[in-house]
Parts: sequence; structure tokens; C-alpha cells
Amino acid sequence: MSSLAAMNNAIRHRGPDDEGYFCIQDENAASFAGADTMPEIRNRLPYINPESKIAAGLGFRRLSILDLSAAGHQPMLSADGKIALTFNGQIYNYQAIRSELQQLGHHFHSQTDTEVILRGYEQWGKDVVHKLNGMFAFAIADTGQQTVWLVRDRIGIKPLFYHIGENSFTWASEIKAILKAPWVQAQLNETGLTGNYYLQTSPSPLTCFQNIFGLTPATWMEINLRTLERKEEVYWHLPTAGPQRISLPDAAAELGSRLSATVAAQMHADVPVITMMSGGVDSTTITALAHQHDPSISCYSFGIDGSGAGMDEVPQAVVMARKLGIRQEVHMVDMDAFIAGMDADLRHYEEPYTAPEVMLSPSQYLGERGYKVLLSGNGADEVFGGYSHFLAVAQWLKHRRWRVVAPLIPAGGNFLKKVKNYLKVDTGFKYYANSRSCMRPYQIEDLFLKQPGFGQLASFLPQDEHRYSNVYEALFHFEMRYSVGSHHVFRDDLSAMRYSVEMRYPYLDHTLVEWVASLPLALRYNGNITKPLLRATAAAYIDDINLGMPKKGFNLPLEHWWKHKGPVRAYMERQLQSLKKRGIFNNHTIAQWEAGSHTSFELSKIWQLITTEVWLQTYID
Repeated sequence: MSSLAAMNNAIRHRGPDDEGYFCIQDENAASFAGADTMPEIRNRLPYINPESKIAAGLGFRRLSILDLSAAGHQPMLSADGKIALTFNGQIYNYQAIRSELQQLGHHFHSQTDTEVILRGYEQWGKDVVHKLNGMFAFAIADTGQQTVWLVRDRIGIKPLFYHIGENSFTWASEIKAILKAPWVQAQLNETGLTGNYYLQTSPSPLTCFQNIFGLTPATWMEINLRTLERKEEVYWHLPTAGPQRISLPDAAAELGSRLSATVAAQMHADVPVITMMSGGVDSTTITALAHQHDPSISCYSFGIDGSGAGMDEVPQAVVMARKLGIRQEVHMVDMDAFIAGMDADLRHYEEPYTAPEVMLSPSQYLGERGYKVLLSGNGADEVFGGYSHFLAVAQWLKHRRWRVVAPLIPAGGNFLKKVKNYLKVDTGFKYYANSRSCMRPYQIEDLFLKQPGFGQLASFLPQDEHRYSNVYEALFHFEMRYSVGSHHVFRDDLSAMRYSVEMRYPYLDHTLVEWVASLPLALRYNGNITKPLLRATAAAYIDDINLGMPKKGFNLPLEHWWKHKGPVRAYMERQLQSLKKRGIFNNHTIAQWEAGSHTSFELSKIWQLITTEVWLQTYID
């Protein structure tokens, strides 16, 4: 049990409100308490004994959001004690499912969505997953069946990782918990690292660790507790565009109605809820809708200096908050404090990244003020086509005809390599990957001393691009698969949950995404402006100043730090020097990149290398 307790303690930040255990030995199973277990529960359960040996166990850290009482304690058990559930996330339609189960004769002891999953499993078995609308990762241990059932939500909002050993199977919400198991050895997976450099993240199920995988979104896995045999099944597929006919005004009105209902559902909580509002289209629309449902709700905005210049958007956010009459929390990120804590922050992450993570400061700010739920506008760019590469498709298709000359271009300096790389971008997926702020294939080949893992990586990349009607539809699916579930919300989750804050994403409601996916592509992409459909909807809720704001995104001033902040530059250079001693990478390539890094785009490669070194120090050494 000591290993289970150590794993649980490694992710205490995800749930400081309660702690619980369910342990299985042969045909016997029992619940146990830990040091952070709620007093009402701790008084009636035995304390976990580190010396005891078990065959299998579940540990849980609770962030109490629905029904804050002891009735929501996890692992949650069936009445006969043979089924145990641990669940991370939120089921937005749990009240409707609860009513259906009550009509079928089920009785409830809590007001939680956790219990709805448990009773639903008792009633429908694995088919319960088709009933659930939400973000979730859960494990159900069924001692009668001698199985564990792991499930991850359709979009991949909540993380779930697992390790496959010779005689073990281990899972957790964060990899750092898995690594606390003494039978797990942390080893570098160069294929996963190659994927990270190519796509900004290791494509699920790959990670940067050998034998540690991410459960792919919309997938469940069943493990036999006796044999450790595994069954895996994809339970949902994102649809392709349908033949329906609908005008832009009608689609915009329908989107407004659907989005309003989704926001209302995601506002439900027994703790304070706040919206993120940058002042741009995505988050401001969510805030305006949330304010319609609850005029007392607050919004949160943060900036660099409050000027509205560069990455800062505070003035536009303030204007919109005043128009709505909504209470606003305005937070200026303390850059000196951020820099002082940067090393510790980087060690929290479980793979390299291309830029400093901006959500840490907002999460800390909100967590310290008692907010547990934050509504985010993330996901809109992926769902509605918000990135500049959606506008450049026609130009790329025109240039693609010249790809036949790529083999004729001689090997040479960086300019010729860039040209040759661009001409090799001959599929929608390569176009998508090339649009990411990360390393190009030729740069990855120049970086590794040995051949990088592109051959092995290929099996984790799309093999079915022919199923899409055109490049726009392919890009939409790639954004949902590789940007959302394996990048944005995974990184958000690590950032927010570090300070015990749950982020929710109305734009990523799977029924909304399904509906958008079924619309004619001409409504969603016009080659002139980004997010034409969402903008048509947002016009009914937000000002022109917000509707016309150029896309900025939340980025910390890495270029400024590199050029003008001595301590940051010194830190980055120390990590690069340490990385050069590992014998993994070509030091000449690193030195070239270091000398030529003058823009944010160029620095993204340097930052990936720096975070690689910190990651290696933290998890592999």
C-alpha cells in the first residue's frame, strides 16, 4: 500500500479536499483512509497500512465541486462493495441521467455526478459511456468481474496515463504519480520526443516515456485483474461534414442557442465559478452568455502591463466588462515572480513545450481567491478555424504543384533546406504540422545525433486523409486530434490543477463539436477571415471593438526575456550547456540555433530544448 499512497500524494494538488483508497487482495476488497481524508470518513475507515501487500488498488484525491459533503467521497462503492469508482472531471447532463436511473428504481445517497456514473454502470454496463456528456477520466474496478475499466472523454479534456510492465499495469491522471511506483522505471522514448518536436506534443498514445502511454480520447480500456490482458475500444468518432443545407444567419442563430445551453450546463457547481475573459471573440462571447444566465457571475482578465499593446488585451476586456455590467477581476502578472518560480514551474510539466506556460499565474491567482471552476474560451480556434493557416490553404495548394522539383534542389544551407521542406509539404497533415510553431523535419534530423524516430512515429499519424472531402475538413480533424486532446487542454489541466482549479470548455462540448462538424464547410471556412461562423454568432453578444480584435493569444514575452532579462538568459544558457553534455543531440546544431534565435518563432525551438533538459533532469536522471 505504500506505493499507492506515494502515487496519490504525488498529485495532492489535484484534490486537496479529500483522500481515499480501495484495495483488493485475492477475493477480498476494502476501503481505507489517508491523512487528508475528511474527518467524517476517516472516523469510520481503517487507516491505510503502508506495510500491507495488495494485488490491486485505487487511490483518489478529491477536488470537491458538487455536493461538498462526505457523501461525495471516492473511491465510491456500490451497495454491495464489489464495484469501486474513481472519477476526475464533470458530467454536465448528470441530472437528466440521474432522473432516468431513479425511474428505473435506483436510489441515490449523494448529489454528485460521480454516483450517476456508478449507478449507470450498474444499470447499463459499458454502455453508460454513451450517456455521458462532459469531460471525464474514470476507472471502475469490478471485483465480481475481476476487471478494471478505464475511460477517457471524447475530446480528451481530462488526462489518463498508463504504464505497461511485465507483471503490472499502472494508471494515473499525471505521469509523475505513475513514476512513484517502484516497479516503473523512467526511460526516454525517442519516438515520443520526436513527435513532441514535430507537433508540439507527443501524439496520443505516445509520451516521451518508454512504456507510458496516454489513453487516446474517446477510448476505453478493460484490464483483466488476473491475467493483465487488455481490451481497447474506440467508442466515438468525430463525424465528417454532412449534406445539410443551412444559411449562415440560421447557422449562427442555432450556434448561439446551442452555445448558450452549453454554457448554462457548465456553470453548474456548488463552489464559485468565474469566466476567463481576454477581450477577444472566444472568451468574451462565453462571458456574455454566462452573464445572461447569472448576472452575479464574475469574469477574470489578466495582462502583462495593462497597455493593450503586444500580447496584452486588458483595455478591451475592461470595456466589455463595463458594458456587460459584470464584476471583473483584473490581474497583472508579476513577471519577476514568474521568473523566480520558472524552474519549479517547468519541473511540473511532463514533456517539453515550445513556450513558457501562461496559465500558471492565472490559476494561482484564482486558486488563492477561492475559485475552483473557470470557464475558458479555449477550443474555439480549433473548432471554428481560428488560426492563420486556415486562411493560407489556397496559397499552399497553389504552391503544391511545384513539389515535383523538391528532389532537384541541392543540399545546402538553411534557406535551401527551408525551400525543400516547404515543397515536401504535399499532404494536409504535413501542412498542418508545418503550421505549428515547432521544429521542421529537417531541423529534427539535424538535431539528433542518431536517426530520429520518424519511422516509428508514422504509425501514430493519420493514415486516412483520403476520407476527408477537402483540406479544410482534414485540418479540422487534425486540430481536434492533435491540438486539443494532446496539447491545449492537457497543458491547461496541468497548469490549473496544480492550484486546484478546474477548467471547463463550452466550445468543446462534444454535441456542439458534432453539430459543427456536420455543417457545410463553406459556412465554417471562407478564406477571408478566421472563425466566420462564430463571429456571426458573437456579433449578437459583443462589441465591434472585441469582434475586430486581432488574434494575440496568451504568450509571455520570451523574446524580450532572451534579449533583455539577464537572469532568464543565463538560466536558458545553463540548461543548454547541460543538454549538450548528454550525447543525444548535435551540439553544433544547438549552437547554430542559439546564435540565430532573434524572434519568438526561432526561440520556440530553443525553449523546447531548454524544457527537454529540465524534463530529463526531473524525470529521467
